[in-house]
Amino acid sequence: MEERPAAPARFLKASHIVAVIVLALIVLVSITGFVWAQKGITVVIDGESQYIRTQAATVGDLLNQVDVAVGSGDVVTPASGDEVTDGMTVVVRHAIPVTIRTSDDAIELDVIGLTVADALVAAGVDPGVGVVCEPAMDTPLTEAMNIHLRDVFVRMIEESAEVPFETITMTDPELPQGARRVVTEGESGSVLHVYRVVVTDGIEGQRAMISEILTSEPVDEIIAMGTKRNSGQVVVSRSRPPAQAQPTSGVKLTVTTTAYAPNVDGVGTRTATGATAGYGIIAVDPRVIPLGTKLYIPGYGYGVAADTGGAIKGNIIDLCFNTRAECIAWGRRTVTITILD
Repeated sequence: MEERPAAPARFLKASHIVAVIVLALIVLVSITGFVWAQKGITVVIDGESQYIRTQAATVGDLLNQVDVAVGSGDVVTPASGDEVTDGMTVVVRHAIPVTIRTSDDAIELDVIGLTVADALVAAGVDPGVGVVCEPAMDTPLTEAMNIHLRDVFVRMIEESAEVPFETITMTDPELPQGARRVVTEGESGSVLHVYRVVVTDGIEGQRAMISEILTSEPVDEIIAMGTKRNSGQVVVSRSRPPAQAQPTSGVKLTVTTTAYAPNVDGVGTRTATGATAGYGIIAVDPRVIPLGTKLYIPGYGYGVAADTGGAIKGNIIDLCFNTRAECIAWGRRTVTITILD
């Protein structure tokens, strides 16, 4: 007799099959996605390299993953905050604390290097000038190593240096436009630099600055630039006046004079105060001769201080003529002028 199954066979429904397939795909995608997200990185630690795969976002995260501690004196390339990318190489070089002992001093420093020679260079000692040391130059560095030097001593050198002052420009609505006035004279400060120099066989090595002390603060120079517009133009003669008598009163001042003319060598027709350039206009340094002052210049005549110039500093004035020929004829001469008011 033919045996029959105790219960009728059940076939999976189509919906059950689809659910199983979807679940399998989810698992597969999760696994492959994890693999694809891995980045291949080469990590070089003090010359020893290893290849790892990681999902770390930054170099710092990567170093934490491989348990590499980084101190303040260590060098990490790229920087700890940089993004990790597939195929990159991360290099870590740990600083090694050593002590270099000379005949009269001990220098403690952290060295990024491999051998005793690297430590000497870091301390400012040139290994190529006949230095005798223990251990030998090519000895690998180890933590807390003591390096002894013979015929070497440390010299401390102090040097003062100038700290330049800053120039600050401010506007002055009471000063004629284009005029310039020194409100505060600038003064340079000073700083004391202290250097450590290793001397080998009487020869100074490279200086290493160990401190910087500010001994005096610089004083900023403050310059006021005029912004006040003239209510009217300065009226001057457009032609050379006839010879005039020298005034009998006024303040005498010996100055160097030069000459310029409008529309010659790039000079415009307007002065710094808004006056029309012409005979009788005189460019001055407002710190010496205030703008608007009337002057008498021997050989030139009367004029008014109504212009300035970048080269007009101190006891120098620039006389305005009408033509280049007049400027050439005047040239450069020293005269004693009269300040009338």
